[in-house]
This record gives sequence, structure tokens and C-alpha cells, in this order.
Amino acid sequence: MELVKIGFTGNRNGLTPNQEEEIKLIFDKYDNITVSHGDCVGSDTDFHNLCMAYKNAHINKNITICIFPPNDPKLRAFNTGDVLMKEEPYLKRNVNIIKNSSMLIACPIDKNREDLRSGTWSTIRKARKHNLLIHLL
Repeated sequence: MELVKIGFTGNRNGLTPNQEEEIKLIFDKYDNITVSHGDCVGSDTDFHNLCMAYKNAHINKNITICIFPPNDPKLRAFNTGDVLMKEEPYLKRNVNIIKNSSMLIACPIDKNREDLRSGTWSTIRKARKHNLLIHLL
């Protein structure tokens, strides 16, 4: 069973129902998954909760949730996963998520308009430099 490492980046507004459905369709393709997220309020927490629900509903799949928390607790959600990595500054944490992923699920506010001052878009650009498969939802 091949391990698929899926990183996640998203905005503070949270996931839309359509994004949640598309994420589940991606998960449906694999049986052995490690997901990594940055443990912030908004989309990271929505993604975390989706992963927990998906994991509980698909007990035949191996899903590990890896959390890469920021060292600034202001926007941190303090979710509980399977693996908790060292706290790092936001941008370094995002690079570590990329380095630990073979693909990225990205949920910016507007997937058709890149924002230069967005951490989500910064992570997408880094993922492109690392030649990761990107699901831009």
C-alpha cells in the first residue's frame, strides 16, 4: 500500500462545501494517506475536522494527521492529530509542510486571483518550485 503525503494550505475564512467535496474525492483515490496542515483557524481547522470525520467513516484506510503548528499562537487552533511537529514561524512551517508532501491541496480565497501577500499563495508558489502536484480548489 503506497503512502501518499498530502499537504494542505488554505485561507482563514474556512472551506466551502464544494471544496470539502473535492477533498473527499481526492481522499477516495488512496488507501494510505498522511495529511499535513498548519493548525490555524479557518480552513486548516475545517480540513482537520474533515480528515477526522473521513478517517472515522473509512476505517479500512490508513490516515495519519500530521500538524505543523505556527510558533505564534494568535491564529493557532490547537487541533489534536496523530503527529505534532515542532512549532515554527509561519513561512518556515509552510516550507516544512511542502517538504513532507508529494501533493498539495490548496484552498485560497479566490483560486483564479493570485495574492502576493497571502501565505496560502506563497505556499502554492513554493509547491510549484518543488514540482508538487497541486489541487487548486
